[in-house]
Amino acid sequence: MEDKVRKSVEYSIKDGLCWGAMMGFVEPYIVPFALNIGASNFFIGVIRSVPVLISSFAQILSEYFVVHYKSCKKVVYYSVLIQAISIFLASLCILSDNSSIKYIFLAFIIIYSYSGATASAPWFTLMGEYLPPQSRGIFFGLRTQLIGLVYFLMSFLSAYTLKIYSGEKIMFLFIFISASLFRFGSLYYVGRMYESKALFHIPKKISYNLVSFFSFNIDEKIKKIYKAVFLLLFSTYIAAPYFSVYILKELKFDYVRYMFLVSFGQVLTWISAKYWGKFVDKNGSIETLRYAFLLIPFISLFWMLTKNFYLLLLIETFSGIIWGAFGIVYNMLVYEYIRPLERTKYNSYLLYVMSLSQFFGTLIGAIIYDRLSIKGISTFIIILAISTIGRFIAYFYFNRIYYSSSQYVGKVK
Repeated sequence: MEDKVRKSVEYSIKDGLCWGAMMGFVEPYIVPFALNIGASNFFIGVIRSVPVLISSFAQILSEYFVVHYKSCKKVVYYSVLIQAISIFLASLCILSDNSSIKYIFLAFIIIYSYSGATASAPWFTLMGEYLPPQSRGIFFGLRTQLIGLVYFLMSFLSAYTLKIYSGEKIMFLFIFISASLFRFGSLYYVGRMYESKALFHIPKKISYNLVSFFSFNIDEKIKKIYKAVFLLLFSTYIAAPYFSVYILKELKFDYVRYMFLVSFGQVLTWISAKYWGKFVDKNGSIETLRYAFLLIPFISLFWMLTKNFYLLLLIETFSGIIWGAFGIVYNMLVYEYIRPLERTKYNSYLLYVMSLSQFFGTLIGAIIYDRLSIKGISTFIIILAISTIGRFIAYFYFNRIYYSSSQYVGKVK
């Protein structure tokens, strides 16, 4: 069994590399793809929020699927399969000049997001059974670091291709098909992973129904932390989806500079995860999260102060490192404080909270971007100011939680 677990850990890394390649081809280019098939600024908000809202409900069903199939691996496997197919079908939308094609593209992006969300909670539960507590932070940090490098390479390759073939919409077809092929690679490695037949990580029954899920029937201290996460991400997503529009339409940077600004920070988030993972192993998730909440508001604040590409790239360097702390913690928080049988449930809740915050933040940002206009002031700068204020509010709320109750949160022994 030890050999099977060791090989499964290796397969999870290879699966992650394929996933990172898919993300590098898709995530930075959903907005440019949509712009090339006629999407308005408001529709950009829709395409970055509606899939997330619908995907949030996948978390309600995650534990149901795990219990029904008595397997985390099966749920992950079929979710990855659907995601690979959806990206392939989405790529074909670039071939049509019909004005309604953007709605079909939206439908495939919804399926892409929903299937990815369905896989998340059971995947984290499965990985939690492979790794001893003292090494989880280091492992996830290293794996995330490798994913970041692959993400950057694929994102750069896509940007360079789009720059060389500027004006050739057909290149989006090849970029998204490449993403689909890499996701099929993930499918191969997920299929080879081991899952214990003892099923000790599978809940005996569904621990919640629709009523209890929406009433957040979870530990009060964890619930407060989740509320703080909601406030932070809600404020962040008021602005986050519109950086692409701002960079391409207002700053008028080419695709290579665009790629660096939207991808470099993400890459550093993943690369820095290894070091944040060590920090988490030593100091705990709550302490690490406090640093993230403190420093994240300054990212949007700094973006308001310059239009210089190199200064913006420096800000994104800072951004990537700080978001690395948040990224590694949301992976680790549930492992640190929640018993194995409840991890799928708590992972589902956390992902649900994050999805809702992204939907509502993006929707508010879309309404502001589409309807607010002040002569002489960029609407995006106004959105950044609102986002910054919200992030500081989230920090002060979390700080109050930290000093009033974090010491009473008990770690799983």
